[in-house]
Amino acid sequence: MSDGSYAPTELTRLHRRPDRGSYDRALIHAILDEALVCHVGFVLEGRPHVIPTSILRQGEYVYIHGSPNNRMLSALADGAPACIEVTLVDSLVAGRSGFGCSMDYRSVVIYACGERVEGAEKPAIIDAIVQDLIPGHKVRPPKQKELDATLVLRFPLQEVSAKVRDRGVIDVEEDYARDDLWAGVIPLRITAGAPQDDARLKPGIATPDFAKRYKR
Repeated sequence: MSDGSYAPTELTRLHRRPDRGSYDRALIHAILDEALVCHVGFVLEGRPHVIPTSILRQGEYVYIHGSPNNRMLSALADGAPACIEVTLVDSLVAGRSGFGCSMDYRSVVIYACGERVEGAEKPAIIDAIVQDLIPGHKVRPPKQKELDATLVLRFPLQEVSAKVRDRGVIDVEEDYARDDLWAGVIPLRITAGAPQDDARLKPGIATPDFAKRYKR
């Protein structure tokens, strides 16, 4: 890995539409940082599985967490290789033909094996996960039994690549002459609604500004 990009490997080298591929470090970090959810692929007892979960990036690692009884996490903690993927859909692309309809998107794929996070780093990562999902939110310190009931795994960003489509409409040339069909893009984004106070919130606790102004 150079300062600006990751080195492609046999797993991460893009064969289908390589013009959309990127190993740019800043781009990959930005996509991972914006994502709320990743999908983790793994093989357990000879069968493929894909499970969605939250994801955190810190430095050159990504982190996932959950119950030690979660068979995905227990399999990954035992050394099963993982394929971790995130996708951000930026717009729907409406072409002049069905084959011209598409999406503009940014995605990242990571191949890695995980390792357990233990000791003092574990509560720090749990706190970082909360702050990544809900910046500014204050929570009480975790109890030891809660930490014991949580498995945190980290995966190195070594075999990783991004794929981006940001071209909008790409129709076959003769379709541009048509005067009976609309074409264009419909931008998409995550928009937070008004926060709703918990029904058992103590009197006098105001809804914090970070909740009112949340955006991703």
